[in-house]
Amino acid sequence: MKTFESIKETLEARGIKFEVVTFADIAISARTTDTSIDHNYNPEKSIKTLIIGTKNGFVGVIMKGSDRIDQSKLKAIVGKWSVIDGETLQKQLGYIPGTICPLDLDLPILIDESANSLDIWSMGAGANNKGFNVETAIAVSSLKDGKIVSVKQDL
Repeated sequence: MKTFESIKETLEARGIKFEVVTFADIAISARTTDTSIDHNYNPEKSIKTLIIGTKNGFVGVIMKGSDRIDQSKLKAIVGKWSVIDGETLQKQLGYIPGTICPLDLDLPILIDESANSLDIWSMGAGANNKGFNVETAIAVSSLKDGKIVSVKQDL
């Protein structure tokens, strides 16, 4: 099972600079207010990483925390897809929902252009009360197989 410490060690070993965020609460989705102990979380910079199943295997999708997927846009890119369930997430990838760190994934990653426009990504860190802040340029260059796309639902 992935843990905050194991992911932190992985990022350090890869030379990825990050800031640790420790929250006073536990959540499984992107927070809409700053509940961090050190007040170093900005909900406008939060991202979420969804893992979807496709005919070619798992794919990560990074979006701003407040955005929703446009199902038809994503289907045009990957074909038929579905978000994997929590049990599959745990058994296949070692994460519990709400804790995915995209920099620790060995999967193709689709990055919505709205998330790519942020200067900092506040992301999951392997625990529901922890997060990492990483400069977006560093994060994107650290992804194993990242591709910028447009999958955000238009309002």
